[in-house]
Amino acid sequence: MAGAGARLSAQQDGRAAGDTAAAAADLVELGRLCGAYGVRGWSHVQPYSGEASILRSTRQWWLLPPQGEIDGGASGVPVQVSGVRTQGTGLVAKWRGCEDPEAAHSFRGWRIAVARSAFPPLPDGQYYWVDLIGAHVINRSGQVLGVVRGLRNNGAQDLLEVEPALTKQKASDPILIPMVDAYIDAIDLAAKRICVDWQAQW
Repeated sequence: MAGAGARLSAQQDGRAAGDTAAAAADLVELGRLCGAYGVRGWSHVQPYSGEASILRSTRQWWLLPPQGEIDGGASGVPVQVSGVRTQGTGLVAKWRGCEDPEAAHSFRGWRIAVARSAFPPLPDGQYYWVDLIGAHVINRSGQVLGVVRGLRNNGAQDLLEVEPALTKQKASDPILIPMVDAYIDAIDLAAKRICVDWQAQW
């Protein structure tokens, strides 16, 4: 089993050659920038996933303005990451074209995304959470429990958040299924289907 990110883990001159300001169509938001770190243009990064394995292993990020802000019509700024490392409970990162704390601080609150096509391949039996969103969850009795709307972690294990199919159950109260072999029978990404040993009333 892997962690929350997987199952069973700008400056104009900082852009890669050939990139434009139009963000890739398959971007997945993975964290946000929290201000400058040091005096050489590094930034604090707060990943959404505890492992942050994708941010550590990819070198092209897209920086997206904070929610509700307009970035001159551009949907994202591509940057080439020259360094990233663990710092406390988060990460610190440096990208080309960001050379001082003032430049780094100007991106405070911006969101970090990576193209899904750039995610590193996973071993068999492991899945990125983004690929599970929207999958129908079906139990051994053939009952459709609902649709995956997210994942969370309770400190001990990852939990599949399922939007209930039953109208009598509040949509704000998801069904939470531990992402462990005892309850997850099979995952079919092509069919967007997850088979589980679980009941809606549990």
